[in-house]
Amino acid sequence: MEAITTVEVTSGMGTGLFPVTHSILSADALRMVVARAYPIDTPVTCQLLRPALNDTYLVTTREERYIARVYGARWRTPPYIAYELELLTHLAGKGVSVATPIAARDGALSCPLPTPEGHRRLALFTYAAGTLLSWSEEEHSYLAGQMAASIHTASDDFVSRHARSHLDLEFLVETPLARIRPFLAHRPDDWNYLQGFAARLYARATAAVGTGLDWGPCHGDFGAKNMHRAADGTVTVLDFDFCGPGWRVYDFTSVYRAALEQRRSAIWDAFLKGYTAMRPIAAADLTAAPLFLALRRLAMLGVFAENVAEWGILTLSARRLDGWMAFFRQWAAEHLEGS
Repeated sequence: MEAITTVEVTSGMGTGLFPVTHSILSADALRMVVARAYPIDTPVTCQLLRPALNDTYLVTTREERYIARVYGARWRTPPYIAYELELLTHLAGKGVSVATPIAARDGALSCPLPTPEGHRRLALFTYAAGTLLSWSEEEHSYLAGQMAASIHTASDDFVSRHARSHLDLEFLVETPLARIRPFLAHRPDDWNYLQGFAARLYARATAAVGTGLDWGPCHGDFGAKNMHRAADGTVTVLDFDFCGPGWRVYDFTSVYRAALEQRRSAIWDAFLKGYTAMRPIAAADLTAAPLFLALRRLAMLGVFAENVAEWGILTLSARRLDGWMAFFRQWAAEHLEGS
């Protein structure tokens, strides 16, 4: 039998265990932490649902289900998390159906967890029963439009003392471009194109902002995958991890993209009908929807580049980079021709 050699690791933190980028916490240990920290019935099970930048667990008691989220140590700072949880509490207080954070026994909305990669934070949420919405269904798009309008209206007066990045042009263009650059070093033609494309987007966005786009707290990832419809028809919005102050049209981009990909304008029309039943949309915001689709795609490529250490380099493989660049070139051909 081959002998196992113990390798001593020396890092900036001293000699000891090998450094960890992102650990998966024991579900059983987390169940016991939840039992001690939260004023709920004793959890019977705790199961990992999905590992990601934040890891999601299903916690069950004899009568109820809850969602536990363990935020990534590097991904979200305590003030970022506090902003999100305060926004959710504010929305729930205004009657908006969202997955609401549950306060711990000490009143805190999140709890620190010592992990190999550093302190992470735990938050417990109400469980949203039901099935995911689908952008293929006009009725679902209408309901999603109503929910987007409800969130925007209810958050108009939201104020937090906690810092949270704005979903502004730094977030949408400048930061993503800096993160993407190393991954296009071996593709100079694509990098040069992307620089020019981003500059044109920035100029277009600056002009659009000057027309008075609606600004305020946004969900930040308002896709069908983040909405559940219960048997009684209630739609609950989940996962505000990308939330922050921004131009509200940013929340329209997922359904707008789905309508384009399906070549079904009725999906987009249904969303707008649902939204305007609750809140008006200015002409400037409607006009900006295609532009913000491109801005969101650039921002999301930046997220992939930022998190290669967790997701793996294959998430930015040559084939996938080809797909991103094809989108940008196609969008430019349709919207920037002659500009």
